[in-house]
Amino acid sequence: MAGELIRERIAILAADGAERVELEQPRQALHDAGATTELLSPHEGEIQARNNDMDPAGTDRGR
Repeated sequence: MAGELIRERIAILAADGAERVELEQPRQALHDAGATTELLSPHEGEIQARNNDMDPAGTDRGR
């Protein structure tokens, strides 16, 4: 699948409470296929990701 999405821009919609693994794995697969991704969220700034729906797992920047 490498290179199949070259020049494609993909929006990823996520909000506070998103599972980190459910955000990172698809995003990495899109990057590996050549796409550029942009994280969009309902508010500016960072979103708070989670592990197992309960534990904080860091932040990611949306716009």
